Order: sequence, then C-alpha cells, then structure tokens
Amino acid sequence: MNREQLEQRYKDLGNGLRSIYPKKSFFNHCYWRISLDNAIGDRWTNHVKSPAYRNLTDQQLQDTIANLENYEHDERLLMEHNTNSLRWRGKL
Repeated sequence: MNREQLEQRYKDLGNGLRSIYPKKSFFNHCYWRISLDNAIGDRWTNHVKSPAYRNLTDQQLQDTIANLENYEHDERLLMEHNTNSLRWRGKL
C-alpha cells in the first residue's frame, strides 16, 4: 500500500470499530488513541504532531493499523491496550 492507502485504511478501521463493539462507550478517536499510544509506547501526542496519521513514520502508521486490525477480532487486546493508554495518560 502507498501512503495515501495506508492513511485511508487507518481512517476506515477507526471508523468501523464502533460497529463491532456497539456496547462500548468508545468513539473512533478512542480507537485511534488506543492504537496510536500502543504503537508509540507512550502518549502519542508526546512524540507526534497532530494529525497523527499525517505525521507518523510509515512504520508507526503500519504498526497503528496492525493494532486496529487486531482489535477487530481481539477484544481482550483492545482492552489491554486501552489500559496501557490510560496509564500513559495518568488516568489510572
């Protein structure tokens, strides 16, 4: 995939996860936050300018997409990554 396709995949996955987990109080930006933080290993805004999808390295974007793809079928990983994200943000 070229960069434009990767960016579109990132957007599509974040927007689509809400329909997979309708009982969670997550919006698209929540899935992006969770996957970005875990791809970076910290609060992503400490390392990347907004908007993230335009400013990530190709590898960071691919890692973020891989996380989002994994969340489609692995709720346990999603929740584990959410806990990591909240911890890095000082919310736990």
